[in-house]
Amino acid sequence: MASFRAFSLSETMVNALAKQGYVSPSPVQTNVIPKVLRGKSVLVQSATGSGKTHAFLIPLIEKTDVNLPRLQSIIIAPTRELARQTYEFAKGFERFYPKLKIRLFTSEAEVAQNEEGLTKAPHMIIGTPGRLKDLLVDRHPLNLSNVRAVVLDEADMLLDLGYFTDIEALFAADMSNPQILVFSATLKQNLKDELRHLVAADFHFEAEDTETSFSVRHHMVDIKHDDPKASLVAFLKIRRPYLAIVFASKKETVDATYKHLLGNGIEAIYFTGSLNDRARKKALRDIKANKISVIVASDLLARGMDIPDVTDVISLDLPNDLEFYYHRAGRTGRFDKDGDSWVFYDDDSARLPLALVNEKRATFDYYTLRGNILKEDPVGLAAKKKLTKKKAFASEEEKKEVKIAKANTRSDKVKPGYKKKQKAAIERVKNKSRRKAIQRSVRRELEEQYRKKAREENDE
Repeated sequence: MASFRAFSLSETMVNALAKQGYVSPSPVQTNVIPKVLRGKSVLVQSATGSGKTHAFLIPLIEKTDVNLPRLQSIIIAPTRELARQTYEFAKGFERFYPKLKIRLFTSEAEVAQNEEGLTKAPHMIIGTPGRLKDLLVDRHPLNLSNVRAVVLDEADMLLDLGYFTDIEALFAADMSNPQILVFSATLKQNLKDELRHLVAADFHFEAEDTETSFSVRHHMVDIKHDDPKASLVAFLKIRRPYLAIVFASKKETVDATYKHLLGNGIEAIYFTGSLNDRARKKALRDIKANKISVIVASDLLARGMDIPDVTDVISLDLPNDLEFYYHRAGRTGRFDKDGDSWVFYDDDSARLPLALVNEKRATFDYYTLRGNILKEDPVGLAAKKKLTKKKAFASEEEKKEVKIAKANTRSDKVKPGYKKKQKAAIERVKNKSRRKAIQRSVRRELEEQYRKKAREENDE
């Protein structure tokens, strides 16, 4: 098994990582850390939950000259939550590096509070683009000539939110050819075009083609035209997740869902972009302290947030940009833990679910939720779209059996009732296939009942 010692890191860094529970590097860390240590600029695409935050924090801290009282690295994040998360990861190293100074700038209060203490420059600054431009370009209290590295974290989100004007202003300040580290879950062409004039990356690492872990199981749940909020209550009582994030695309839906859960005796945390800074911090503290098992959130929480031990992600609807589905699903199954992503739909809202399935970037199975019963649906979403007979075969095995049935009923001479016999033979094959699918569904339902009973016994 690989070790962080293989990167020729200092003993202080290796011990700091071990004390924080990091012993073996993830694939993205194995590929990226050596390049960053050698001073290369990098453009990194990697799945959520792959450890990319430490892929840049480890080499940046390792290369920091703590005896030089100058700003040496800047980390830019698209949201306050992501910036604070990175800051908390970085602060974990300060007890091993007593001289290391790190500052966070995500709000006007933090800028005003910390600006007075900038007579002695921090070694590392972490913040959102607007606050960093305000601090480093407009107010300009720090000398930027010693900045050795700039990190663009979740760069696709920085672009989507329109922050590249502020970022370009930072690059136009008096920094002298810093090392540029770009990290993103996706690398769309418009992002590559925007980055081209900022950084000529000499290393480009792409991890998996999907943005979610292979340990995430994907499910479609037909709620049979029930109110999604009522279906959610029933689902949570059946599933009993350790920690679930419930996503909705609209703030109004998040609000209504949160209130409905509370009204039905299910404690939950509410998290959207409308929360003030104090409420956000409290919500994140409560989440990380495991005070609650259900989080109701907008897509703000779907991007880059590291919430440990999320077992289930539930999408009450799908965003028009299906890319966000994979960010949602990526909140679970992190660091190779198992996880489940559930998408609620009915016949009237099947357009986006069908488009998601047809992308074939994830394999879905199907369930129905009616009342208090969740069971596997052997037919699934496709049958509801009235596919042609050619596409109606459920599996390769069924296709093969149909071909055999046709061959067995074929004759060199046209005999009376030939087509009728062939049709009957094909129907027998299809009935047999449906019976097998139902039998598999019953077996899985029984297995789920046994697992549920075992969980209940363990909880007693």
